[in-house]
Amino acid sequence: MADLFATSFYINFLEGKTINNPIDKVKELKRKAEQNRQMHFSISRRANQLNKTLHALALIGSSATAILTFSEYKTFLPWFPDLSDGEYKLTIGVFAGLVFILTILEEYFRFGEKAASHESIGKQLTSFIRKASIIEDYEVITGDVIDKLTSEYNSIHENAPIIPDRIFLKEKQRLRIKIGISKQLEVTPHMSIWFYRLRMKIKQFSALESRSGDNGREEPNQ
Repeated sequence: MADLFATSFYINFLEGKTINNPIDKVKELKRKAEQNRQMHFSISRRANQLNKTLHALALIGSSATAILTFSEYKTFLPWFPDLSDGEYKLTIGVFAGLVFILTILEEYFRFGEKAASHESIGKQLTSFIRKASIIEDYEVITGDVIDKLTSEYNSIHENAPIIPDRIFLKEKQRLRIKIGISKQLEVTPHMSIWFYRLRMKIKQFSALESRSGDNGREEPNQ
């Protein structure tokens, strides 16, 4: 939703008179594409990791259940002297139930499909960024070129999966930190990136504390 809102806001922004220079319009489209590409690739990586984790747990659980099913409970008595046949069968049932739950979660959330869809949009945005970079070098950028580039950008986002507000804000914050690190490294090449990230986190935490404190204050009665 935030992504769609950002896109809608940007379309209105372009339709206004705020940006009159064609090269500025191309740069702004490119900047937005880079920001959204980062978000889509980040979501794709996380979804892919979750998909692999769920699949691995389900596979391990299925193997363990199969081994326990075809084994006798007496095999485990040296390690579990008080183990009974009923308890052993109950353990097998618990393992089978957990595997079933993992399989349902894997099918319900479809992390694999989610990862693939976001990765596809990220690749389309990468191609768009390359095209925008080429257009930036044009001696003359016509209105028709701008219209086609804007139309392509909008088309990509119309077919893109929605980015939740929480992830949108988090990834935007992460992108700002990366940009800040890049600019800082130009000034101080030997700067500690870890220390800079820590300092930025402290600043963000302090800002949140300040906002919550201001919201907690009540206006005095007149």
